[in-house]
Amino acid sequence: MKWAIVFYAFITVPNGEDVEHLSWGLTFNHHEQCIKFFEENEQKIIDGLNVFVNRHYKQPVTMKEVGCTHATADFTQPEQERDPITSLHMPLWSGTNV
Repeated sequence: MKWAIVFYAFITVPNGEDVEHLSWGLTFNHHEQCIKFFEENEQKIIDGLNVFVNRHYKQPVTMKEVGCTHATADFTQPEQERDPITSLHMPLWSGTNV
């Protein structure tokens, strides 16, 4: 098991369930690095999440929160099978319907 600081997004899907999505493509060693990157790229990150959720769900959803989190997972496994444990959520953005 290894850990990384990653972006998370809490999304309310059409059935009303809240789902947490993690971005494994960009990792950080510290929350401060993640926060700085978000502040410098906020609109691009939110726009990219909008594209992702529209393609993934193909129905209106609500992005409730985006931020940085500490994620522990088995990185030898494919992303879909990692079953990460997240903690230390630091919210940086909240709320919009997409």
